Amino acid sequence: MFFWRFSDGTTVYSHARVEGGSPFAEHLRRELVSLVYGCGPLVWLVPGVHAVELDPCSDELLALWLEQEARGYGLTLTETDFAPAHPAEVGPSGGRRGRVAS
Repeated sequence: MFFWRFSDGTTVYSHARVEGGSPFAEHLRRELVSLVYGCGPLVWLVPGVHAVELDPCSDELLALWLEQEARGYGLTLTETDFAPAHPAEVGPSGGRRGRVAS
């Protein structure tokens, strides 16, 4: 099980378990509830070009989605133990996509 901890104190674990009471944590929970109704949040694989629905069982998709959502809140990733297993998860500049750009 992996985790992602953000600068506002929010922590997210594999399978999209969200801990924290910040506005960001509440936003993530609201977005994840939509999965129950079959219209979950989108993960942009290629920004503005190709998106897929979030699968909370995929740590790779979860990491990309968290990066996208955190950017919108101006947050940074302060700690994680996630490292993408697939070479396709390495961004065009060589950086790993599972990290939040600051």
